[in-house]
Amino acid sequence: MQTTFSLKVDARFAKDYRAFCDEHCLQVGKFTEKALREIMEDYHFGDKALRVLARSRGGTVSHDDFTRR
Repeated sequence: MQTTFSLKVDARFAKDYRAFCDEHCLQVGKFTEKALREIMEDYHFGDKALRVLARSRGGTVSHDDFTRR
C-alpha cells in the first residue's frame, strides 16, 4: 500500500532537488523515501548509542555534544 507524503520546502530547494535527481537519474519519490529512511535509522542508531554512552558515563549526553567531537 502506498500513500502520498507532502512536505513544504523552499521553492529554490525544490528546484535544486529535482535537478539533482534528474542529473543523477534518480526517481524523486524513491530517492526521497530512501534518504529519509536512512536519516531515521541513523538517528535511531545515534539515539541508542547516546543512551549506552550516558549509562557508561553516568549522565545524559546530547546529540549536539556528542557529534561536536
